[in-house]
Amino acid sequence: MTIQRILVPVDFGEASAAAIALAGTLADGCGASLTLLHAEAVEAPVYFTRDQVDALAAERRQRQEQARKYLATYGHKYTEAPFLAEIAMRSPIDAIREAAGDADLVVMGTHGRSGPKLWWLGSVAERVLRDLTTPVLIAHAQDATHPPLTSLAVYAAPGLTGQNALALAMRIGQAVKAEVHDRRTAAAVPDEMFRDASMVVVAEPWVHDRAWRTTVGEPLIRLGRGPVLFVPERA
Repeated sequence: MTIQRILVPVDFGEASAAAIALAGTLADGCGASLTLLHAEAVEAPVYFTRDQVDALAAERRQRQEQARKYLATYGHKYTEAPFLAEIAMRSPIDAIREAAGDADLVVMGTHGRSGPKLWWLGSVAERVLRDLTTPVLIAHAQDATHPPLTSLAVYAAPGLTGQNALALAMRIGQAVKAEVHDRRTAAAVPDEMFRDASMVVVAEPWVHDRAWRTTVGEPLIRLGRGPVLFVPERA
């Protein structure tokens, strides 16, 4: 598997900073292009007159250019890798879905929120992880100055071969000069993966289900000891 295009959705929070820093490292190592994407929906109410719609469109263009400049400044704070700053004036989910179609890897940040009233990964990131068939790398908010990637551990959920996950881990390991440890035969995610590995690479079902997210995906994120890369695979 190759990594030629990396996409980072950005909401300007600490989690986005961590994602940018990690994506910049991977873009440098893999020789990949890097795109930072910020999306916000601005819709005209149905009762607006034509003049009001035109005025809103002009305001939207101005806001879009201001946001692009801010995104560029923000990105340069966390990576020295060259990147393209893009602003999409639509819902984040729709914008990420569309942009991910041209990406080999999506890197997102999470605050690791918990509680019955909150998404375990944040509403946008959870939807992205659930809906995309592109590999998704999750970085934790506290990792804006993440340590070097020195080792990657590969785990395959029961019933999966993990071939795609291993291939992508090997590509990343080669790019950043990190060791790759094949733990695909483990019956459950071994605790030592989090003590020893700089990144966990896990094969996941091509079609996500709630049981998989609860038993495998959620614990991996909640442990919060390093970035986790989810690689879809047909069961």
